[in-house]
Amino acid sequence: MGKPLVLTRTRVKFILMKIILPILTLHLSWCIIATIRNDLIQNEEYAAVLISDYAITKYDYWVSPLALAGAYPYWTYYFNNRGMKVKWTLRAYSKDLERVIKDTKCKSIVLVGHGSLNAWQAVDMLVTNIEVSRMMKGIPKKKGEWIQLTCAVQDLWPVKMGELVMEPSHVYTYNDAVNTFYLVTDAIFGFKLIKSEFIHKHS
Repeated sequence: MGKPLVLTRTRVKFILMKIILPILTLHLSWCIIATIRNDLIQNEEYAAVLISDYAITKYDYWVSPLALAGAYPYWTYYFNNRGMKVKWTLRAYSKDLERVIKDTKCKSIVLVGHGSLNAWQAVDMLVTNIEVSRMMKGIPKKKGEWIQLTCAVQDLWPVKMGELVMEPSHVYTYNDAVNTFYLVTDAIFGFKLIKSEFIHKHS
């Protein structure tokens, strides 16, 4: 049997200085560039990213900042490349979703948190197809993308919640329950995993 790996002070220092610090520096540089680029977008149309602080309880205040820190440059680039600014809402409430749904300048919506195909857990309440149908009264469907980074269990309705807001071909959800790997992958690679599941399901 090989010798067990022992993290000595020298090894920890090597990992911090040679691996973690360069990665953090590079990530911070991307964040700064993404912020400048986002500010330079002249188009008033925007994508809304709503992150609910509801990992285990509604008092998980660490969720939004952590998600923002990890996904910010990649998701900002994704929508900037489509000519849209990105507006982030941390610790998102149901009223925040209603606001962006009713705002005609908001073309795409990203939801992060607990949920299903027919629901999203905002900080204050569980938003379902019923609430979204009410929010959409008198409002035409949007032309952008609905990207829902929640589990994808179907509840009471055959219609996905996002399909009430967007055309079905622009609504992206996972095909099943998801874990941290899925969310981190889509945070880094700009929704490639959730879109690949959509393509696979409809091919």
